[in-house]
Amino acid sequence: MKLSMITLAAAFAINTITFTPTPCQAGDKNVITGKIIFKGDLAKYKRTKINTSKDPNCKKSKKTIGSEKVIINKKTDPLTLRNVVVSIKSGLGDKVFPVSKEELKVTQFGCQYKPHIIAGQSGQTLRILNGDNTNHNIHFLPKVNDEHNFTQPKKDMVKGKTIVLKAEDPFKVKCDVHPWMNCYIAVFEHPFFDVTGKDGTFKLAGMPDGSYTIQAWHESFGTVTAEAEISGNTIVTKDMTFEP
Repeated sequence: MKLSMITLAAAFAINTITFTPTPCQAGDKNVITGKIIFKGDLAKYKRTKINTSKDPNCKKSKKTIGSEKVIINKKTDPLTLRNVVVSIKSGLGDKVFPVSKEELKVTQFGCQYKPHIIAGQSGQTLRILNGDNTNHNIHFLPKVNDEHNFTQPKKDMVKGKTIVLKAEDPFKVKCDVHPWMNCYIAVFEHPFFDVTGKDGTFKLAGMPDGSYTIQAWHESFGTVTAEAEISGNTIVTKDMTFEP
């Protein structure tokens, strides 16, 4: 399961951004996999370009910025959706799982948040970095987590370690300086989650034997669910469909 992230050593190059939330169970015992299918009017959800000319530093970073609100993977058959958070909604009971020691990371690069969707476990820390030569503001809009609202006026500025996440449904993060900039953070009590990318697929691995409700969340289309029963080191495929 992969998301985008940036490292300081990578000099903020987009093609080096990776984030992998790794399940805390050993191996791939019990796997639920599938793809998030899109069935709707492609013309209605055509990806739009964002005008960044109000900040010349943004324009220098990247000539055009595409909206990340709805990204349809047109090269897949069937069509699939990017930036969908897939997780186990119920079925784990009161089981407790170790918290990943990996630090979550998000950067502001090209006047966009990278990655657009950040998913992690309750108790993980989050580091936020400014990769642009312009002023950015980071404004959390949570219901459960602490409301952070701070600026990073210079490139290479970092805030981290003090931001510890609590379990919460995806909440929005915005930049008050650049109104088109936003991302979402989803936090879970368990390690069984994924975010779809260019192929629209997801993989949840290592959960105990049991019957589960799987939930897929998209910022524009809401949620859909599916039921899955798994046991005995097996792989279950559960495709899920959004039909806006």
